[in-house]
Amino acid sequence: MLSRSHVGQAVHTPWSEVLGMKLRGFALIATQSWRNAVTRRELAGLDDRMLADIGLTRGRALHEADRFPWDITPRRDQPERPDGPSVWQRIDAMWQRHRTRARIAQLDGDMLKDIGVSYAEAEAEANKPFWRA
Repeated sequence: MLSRSHVGQAVHTPWSEVLGMKLRGFALIATQSWRNAVTRRELAGLDDRMLADIGLTRGRALHEADRFPWDITPRRDQPERPDGPSVWQRIDAMWQRHRTRARIAQLDGDMLKDIGVSYAEAEAEANKPFWRA
């Protein structure tokens, strides 16, 4: 609480200075928003090789382009999607390998000769575990 002796010493800022500070702040925000919009639009236009050079994926670049220009906070709430196959695609590939290797193990020498595979190659392939490509 101010005593009477401090009231006379309080500094009053003129309204024109307050207005000038608010306008400078608004101009700063507008400039940053414009830069964000231009940068994000150019980022979405880069090819995959250029994006890889800066460490981004196509999905991440398009995700950035969809954001509002004034949104400058980093996006940490949504995990980045991997570019590789999904879990179900991996399981399906493993199942395919298992079935194929089981069928190769059932082929006789004449059938292996027809497809151009030696008995040793077929045996090596049939004995691989299903998770190994």
